[in-house]
Amino acid sequence: MTSYEGLRDAVVANEGIFQATMAELKAIKGAGRLGVHVRDAISRELASHGMGHLPAQLPPNQEDEVRLFLLGSAVADIVNAVLHPSDRGDRSLRRLGTSRADELLQQIRELVCE
Repeated sequence: MTSYEGLRDAVVANEGIFQATMAELKAIKGAGRLGVHVRDAISRELASHGMGHLPAQLPPNQEDEVRLFLLGSAVADIVNAVLHPSDRGDRSLRRLGTSRADELLQQIRELVCE
């Protein structure tokens, strides 16, 4: 990937969730180091291009992997329901009755609980 638009296209092409390394995100940003301000700037850039990420705080090591997802998507709703428990989120999680939804929820739990 060479741009945030390319990342977004990859997220869309991969059913709403895509794995990237911090080295890739750093290269797109054009940064030399992954200091706190660079990681915050990357997070803001991702959001401005309609993407969220897990973990919620981008890691400082370029070898670390992150998961990108589309904001406003079903995946984002599940991530928010897991990370920010609420009655509404609980109702959303209860509605996930299909095997595909259970699979997706398990994957997100694994990512969040790493």
